[in-house]
Amino acid sequence: MKVCPKCGAQTEDDAKFCAACGFSFLEAAQSAPQPEQQQQQQYQQQQYQQPVPPVAPAPQAPLYQPENPCDKALGIVAVLCGFLGVLVAYFGGDVDGKRSDYLRFYANEGLMLALFGLIGLIPFVGWIWSIFNFVCMIIAIVYACKGETRPVLFYGTLRIIK
Repeated sequence: MKVCPKCGAQTEDDAKFCAACGFSFLEAAQSAPQPEQQQQQQYQQQQYQQPVPPVAPAPQAPLYQPENPCDKALGIVAVLCGFLGVLVAYFGGDVDGKRSDYLRFYANEGLMLALFGLIGLIPFVGWIWSIFNFVCMIIAIVYACKGETRPVLFYGTLRIIK
């Protein structure tokens, strides 16, 4: 005995139609996908459901390299000594009438740190900002020691000295 897939009634094995609802067993057999087609569909569904691994961004190359042996030291002075250090680094790195791009970057970074350091004069909120500014200054000094021109947070993205 066959069971009708539509209504669940039992019919004879050689019946072409269901006696209860009139369902055609011939049409159902013709429209049913072949086992090979079912396997292909399942394989394709599995293919599309696989997650794509994220692509890691390429590391950024340093913007500028130190040109002279004293460029790293002047970059540290620019970040560490505030406004005076910016002047020393900007004008001290002048070689043959050309200023180093590396020192211009660190003069700008030092100027930004010094300007935003003025927020530290405000009681309470400014004191917390001073701690943040000090940590950013330490990070900038580490980058200057390595000879890299990586901007520290937003300080390196703001440009006054070009």
